[in-house]
Amino acid sequence: MTYSEMMISPAEARLSTLGREITALTERLACVSEAAVLRSLDAMQTAGMTMPPTIEPRKIVAVYHYALSGVPASGLSAATQKLIRGDYAANPNVLLGTIPKPPVLAALAKAEALGLRADLARKREMVAALTPRPADDRRSSASRIRVRALVEGFRQAHAAAKAGRDGVSADARAQGANIAADRGAVDGRPDHAAAHTPAVANAFSGLAAAGVERANLNPAISREAFHAV
Repeated sequence: MTYSEMMISPAEARLSTLGREITALTERLACVSEAAVLRSLDAMQTAGMTMPPTIEPRKIVAVYHYALSGVPASGLSAATQKLIRGDYAANPNVLLGTIPKPPVLAALAKAEALGLRADLARKREMVAALTPRPADDRRSSASRIRVRALVEGFRQAHAAAKAGRDGVSADARAQGANIAADRGAVDGRPDHAAAHTPAVANAFSGLAAAGVERANLNPAISREAFHAV
């Protein structure tokens, strides 16, 4: 192991290994070629298997290649080996000693490739999970614009609500001042004000004193007369 390999983190080493495995699986799942179809048919004929009698000999390769188009080459190879070994004996669509018809052979090859496809998908998910994502790339520009619009709307609504509260408070203070002024005007009637005026108070005191003196000088003055003064 080189020094550069020793400096690689476990996550980076795992990603490197997964990359190589994904490349190998992708190659194995490549679509079958006409040459691969011909090799499969030759291998089965060499093993003593016969061609379906309903297909013209000169159209055999073209028909099988058309039926197997898009099928992984590894699936065809696995199906060919199992056909030669007789592993499909329990399959009612397969006759031992006979090369399956094109649709049957294509279905067998696709079924054999399902495991590889699932393995490839699983490894790709592992790579996606191990690959770090920059924080800035997690949100698109459209999402950032939506967030800014929401924040601006909240600010405007808050400012409008605050302005409304301030207006209500100012009106309340003004109404309170008017009420206080009205109460002062009511309480400031002449009869109430006169009771608290020094001159009036002194006059009242003098009048009371005079009444007391008259009562003392003339005992005949009744209480009613004193109060009448």
